Amino acid sequence: MPTADSREIVETYGPLVYGIALAKMRTREDAEDIFQEVFLTYVRKQPIFSDVPSARAWFARTTVHHCRTLWRTKGRHRTEPLEAAEQVAADSKESTLDLRRALDRLPKKYRQVIMMYYFAGLSTVEIAEALGVSANTVRIRMTRARQMLADHLSADAPEGGLV
Repeated sequence: MPTADSREIVETYGPLVYGIALAKMRTREDAEDIFQEVFLTYVRKQPIFSDVPSARAWFARTTVHHCRTLWRTKGRHRTEPLEAAEQVAADSKESTLDLRRALDRLPKKYRQVIMMYYFAGLSTVEIAEALGVSANTVRIRMTRARQMLADHLSADAPEGGLV
């Protein structure tokens, strides 16, 4: 039975963990598996954090680690489209679908930083720690990713303007 403290931890860091896992693994099932593994790791190790940024960084790094481990064990290749793309097409506006398509076109290293920044709410420093790169590298990738997204979206726009 979860304690009040563990419920609070899951409520606080759950969206971060799930967001990173979904961004990296691209299927809900895998993201849910990663989510469970990360919080099981937390329960087993019981890390003590000095502040909120160090806790966020720990959860981000641990999530990325579990994603890499699951990816290797399944021997996967990232060729499948986002599972949610069909639902987005049915349930969302066309511009959301265009954005998803543009995100899918980005190379992995650029898609990751966009997803981690905008969907998981990580700072550039936290993304850098999670990916094992410098904060400057993250900022450069963000700039390039935004430009690529703008290029993809403007190329897909109908004559006469943006979608």
